[in-house]
Order: sequence, then C-alpha cells, then structure tokens
Amino acid sequence: MGSKIGIDLGTTNSAVAHVDFDGKPEIIINSDGEYTTPSVVAFDEESILVGKAALAQAAVNPADTIMAIKRHMAEPGFTVKTSSGSYTPQEISALILKKLKREAEEALGDEIEEAVITAPAYFSTAQRAATREAGEIAGLNVKRILDEPAAAALAYKLDDEDRINLCVFDFGGGTLDISVLRVARGRFSVLSTSGDNELGGKDFDDIMLRLLCQRFQQQTGVNLFQAGAVALERVRTAAEDAKKSLSFRDKVRVSVPFVVPEKALSMDITVTRPDFEKAAWPLFERMAGPLKEALAYSKLQPADIDEVLFSGGTTRMPKVREIVGEIFNKQPLAKIDPDQCVALGAAFAAAEGATKVTFKVSRSLGVEVAGGEFSPLLSRGSTLPTSAVNSYTTSFDKQTVISFPIYQGDSARAEKNVLLGEMVIDGIQPAPAGEARVSVTFEMGTEGLLKAIARDVRTGQAMSVELEGTIMSETERQAAIERIDTLASKIE
Repeated sequence: MGSKIGIDLGTTNSAVAHVDFDGKPEIIINSDGEYTTPSVVAFDEESILVGKAALAQAAVNPADTIMAIKRHMAEPGFTVKTSSGSYTPQEISALILKKLKREAEEALGDEIEEAVITAPAYFSTAQRAATREAGEIAGLNVKRILDEPAAAALAYKLDDEDRINLCVFDFGGGTLDISVLRVARGRFSVLSTSGDNELGGKDFDDIMLRLLCQRFQQQTGVNLFQAGAVALERVRTAAEDAKKSLSFRDKVRVSVPFVVPEKALSMDITVTRPDFEKAAWPLFERMAGPLKEALAYSKLQPADIDEVLFSGGTTRMPKVREIVGEIFNKQPLAKIDPDQCVALGAAFAAAEGATKVTFKVSRSLGVEVAGGEFSPLLSRGSTLPTSAVNSYTTSFDKQTVISFPIYQGDSARAEKNVLLGEMVIDGIQPAPAGEARVSVTFEMGTEGLLKAIARDVRTGQAMSVELEGTIMSETERQAAIERIDTLASKIE
C-alpha cells in the first residue's frame, strides 16, 4: 500500500506533506533541503529545471523560464511558448507535480498512492478541473481538489473547538482567497468564500520593481524597462528580496552591480517600509474588498468572528496584518508557517479524508438565455452536494435546437461570467414559440465539479455534460500524459 500526500500547488511556491506514523502532519523536505519548492519551470537544450534551479537561472534565461502558471489555469487558448515547444498550463503544472511526486517518493521510500491537491476556494469549476488534469498528467491519483482555506483550518486542528466562527485569510504569491467557516461539533461548514485570483505577492513584487526602476531612472536617466530582459530580471529578483526584507526591517538597501554593464551603471537604492507601503496602497485597498464581501455573504459582522487564521507568505507583510487586525479588532493566528499550513492540512485530508468539511458553491452556476441574460440554477452559497432544475422554452416558431452555454459567476449578464462549456439539445418537436419545453438539471458534488443535463420534456431526449475533465478532451489528455512522461527523465 502506497503513501498518501497533500500538495499545496502554489503560484510562487509549492509544498508537499504527509501524515507520519504518529498521526502528525509534516512537510517533506525537498532535494535542496528546503520546505518549499519554487513553482518555476525552465527549459534548456538538455534538461528541464524545476524549482530552485529554475529560479536561479531566470535572470539569464527569461524567455524559457515560466513562473506563476497557476494564474493561467483554464484560461481559454492560453499556452506557454518556449524554444522547445508550446505547453498548456496543465502541462507546466504537471512538470512541477512530477518533481514533487518524485522527491516525495524518494524521501518516503514508497510509491505515492493518492494525493490531495489544493486550490483557491474562489477557483471556478474550470480551474479546478484543470488542476485535477495537471495532477493526472503528472501520474498522480488525485483523491480530491481541496479548498486552500479549508486545508489551512485542518492544519490548525480547529475541529477540536465546540463552536466558533472562523475567517481564513489566505494570501499567497498569486491569489487572495478568503473563507468564512463555522466549526461545530468537529465539523467545518464553509459559510462564504471570496477572493481575487489576480492579486498576490507577485503584484507587490511588481510595485517594488517599478519603484526601484523609477528611482534608478531619476538617478541615471536610464529606463530599465527598455534595458533588456536580463537586466530587468536581475532587478525583479532584487525587488522580491527587498519586499521580503521589509516585512522584518524598516528599510532595505538594494544593490545590483553593473545592472547596465555597457554604461557601467550599478543600482544602489535605499527603500523604506513607508515608501513601499505608500506605493502599494492601491493593492492594500483592493485586498480589503473581498474580505468585506466574504463577511457580507456569511451574514456575519467582524465582531462575530472568533478566530482569524493567516495562511500564505504575503500575510507576513506588516501592513497586511495591520489592516486585517483592525477590521476584526484581534490578532490573527499565525503560529504555523504560512507557507506550510495549506500543505499540512492537505496531508490530513489525504490521510483521513475531508469528511469534516462542508463545502458551498463559491460562485453561481447557470445558463445563458435569450438576450444574453444569465439564468442561475445553483446559487452562490448553496451547500454541496446540491442539485437544481429549471425549465426553459423555445424563443421562435418551429425551433428544433436549443443551445445552453454554461457559465459561472454572479453577473446578470452571461458574457461577464466565466464560460465553462455548452450543451446543445436538438431534435425538438417543431411547435410555436414558447410551447416546447426543455428542463435543465445541474448537479454538483463536494469537489465543486458540475454535471449538467438538458432534457426535452415532451420526448424525454436528453443531453448531458460532465464538467469534471472537459478542459481537455480525452485525446488531448492522453497526448499530454505521454508528452510529460517522455519529458520526465529530463527534469532536474
């Protein structure tokens, strides 16, 4: 019998954990002797670098180095173009997962039987499906896709509490993910979720990068954004280090020798924490919006929240802690390393199952109807598993085909939501407009993956779509598995 692991597949860093023989979760240390692995992939002529080695050469090989691929999961038509070919987000993620799986097997001395992979609670059904596909392409038996905030709560063992309201503030390298949960009699019930899939530590890195480049141009007249990819990548690396340092220091000196070698120009700039916080203030303001939204959907006030739990490396920033602390008027829990708690909780779920967690629909699901309107069937906040049915009719005489584009989101206009797929039911018996009726049923399980069925009420003819693996066709998925298996021997 093989081992079971939990994987935090992060935007910036990833981590793997398992539950030991004493029932305690522990991070599996990677081959670099570290607890986290950078979610970075790089290609060269002879090998594929994943993790620290890939990150280390990013400044000299920016065109073939891929970072923050998680932000593009399920993005329609998105591929990464490198000198060795084009890859989907699932394939790049699978290369990272291949590395994590191999190192976990080496550390544990055992094959991996099952894995739980985490994803932001605010991920759409399509993004969850793409995450599962990445795991399958990597050769993992994916037991479930688990919400990151729920995983963090499991790591803190808050299920031992009799009854508390809990807010998990998960702020990582690429996403902000907020969940409000109720813990009662050993079970977690997710009351609401919110977040921002385009806000994370990388955005604060960009603020620092722009601040440094602006100061450098003021000093030298040189625009580093026009100085070439290698120079900019060197400053970007320094900017990330400077941002991290300001979480523990009041000021930081940023030195990049010969950043413009042809002009013998080096960077030597001092940035204070107030300087940086002022420049990043729009991001701090943006951060507060999803937090307030999650509270509003939970129908709770800040004073009703008994504990606030921090997860994700961006929560180390003092201004983040200050803003969240002021909203709740209490100090958040941060006793577990914020870069590790999601993986530790996922390990619990892999070993014991996630039966203690009750999940809810993160964003409404429905179909597009005449006029481009969005008709929701499963409303945001519905407890999973759940199902719903609604009836629709033809819009013109003798109509024999009805198309049902399936969307996820909370806008009244379908086009402003996320398109997940489409059902088309034909062979409808010709009739005047409004007479023929088609019932549409949505069913969603605890993993947040959707099955949709359209049925002609008169004839019983039905068409169904399972949005559990429809990001890739079966042919595409098998081709990706074979491709990544072929590349696996090159991974370092």
